[in-house]
Amino acid sequence: MHQNKNVLKIVPGILLMFAIAVFTMGGQDIGIPWPGLEAYFRSNPITQKILIDILRLNYILLSIIIGMLIGNLFTLPDWILAGVSTSRLFIKLGVILLGSLYSFVEVAQLGVTAIILVLSFVIMTLVFTLWLGKKTGMDPASAAVLAAGTAVCGVSAIVATAPAVRAKTTDVVFSIATVLSFGVVSIFLFPVIGNFLNLSPHQFGVWSGTGILSSGQVLAVCLIYDPGTANHASVSLKTGEIYNLARVLFLPFVVLALAALSSRSARLPDDHINIHTGLWSKFPVFVLGFLIMVFLTSFGLLGQNSPPSPELITIRKLYNWFFAIGLTGLGMQISFSELRKAGGKPLAVGSAAALMKAVLALIVVMLFISENP
Repeated sequence: MHQNKNVLKIVPGILLMFAIAVFTMGGQDIGIPWPGLEAYFRSNPITQKILIDILRLNYILLSIIIGMLIGNLFTLPDWILAGVSTSRLFIKLGVILLGSLYSFVEVAQLGVTAIILVLSFVIMTLVFTLWLGKKTGMDPASAAVLAAGTAVCGVSAIVATAPAVRAKTTDVVFSIATVLSFGVVSIFLFPVIGNFLNLSPHQFGVWSGTGILSSGQVLAVCLIYDPGTANHASVSLKTGEIYNLARVLFLPFVVLALAALSSRSARLPDDHINIHTGLWSKFPVFVLGFLIMVFLTSFGLLGQNSPPSPELITIRKLYNWFFAIGLTGLGMQISFSELRKAGGKPLAVGSAAALMKAVLALIVVMLFISENP
């Protein structure tokens, strides 16, 4: 009975995220006679050229913008926020189903380059952020959580690292606000820059998977740049997510490395975060689900890949819905008042590290990454 009540609590918020997703992307594939706001933009040559072709204002970006507006212009009640908080679950479910795009051969081909490139950038960003934090007089624990956020996977890395380095709650808040601030800017700028430089979908996927700070933001910009269809999956998303997962897998080892570097051993004061810091607790378990889907696809258990079987088309439609719903919720959780908490040394150091990472990743992509996988 208690579990049923908990389930009912999240329904209104999920329905709101779903309604926004239907409004932006349309619901014709699930029997709702509405083509979507993006379709209306595409129907006019002027809005098609400016909003879609140049600004990449497709249903994903529209969902995020509408979510941000609702979340910041209105005070959402708890019975809505309970469902909105499930947005990351929808994103993870989408990532699991995304495994249906790959075979083990493709994962191996993309993965070798991804691991080498991502590892290089993780180490470089960690070292640079810690060095710059020390130079500017940041507290070592504060610099450590900020370094994890900029080097690995944003907010998740900050939360995972905080207890291992004895970080204060204020350290975590400042680091999260800094990462989210840069991430919001990235969502809007990355697709425009990619379009201006005429990056191929594959090149853009490598750049975003390496250069953007948070996992959710990688998914967002890849789908904004190259939304794909059920019959022709997004190449940017397919490439970007392999690079994204590669760096997420480094999270447990980064936490251990930063914990080892931390010189503190005192008992945690009351205002410190107290989270279990075991290695397994930091492992992204949803990656196992992703690999299971890769296994099913590799052995043809979901039908043929080219052209995609009805089963694969259904899965692709489903993960598009999961991403649209999840990223809508992500937009609703971007609080401008929280972003204003970013400031001082964390903002300066974090922005410098994030900008360096994005620019160097773009240079590497333009010099060494081919247009096609």
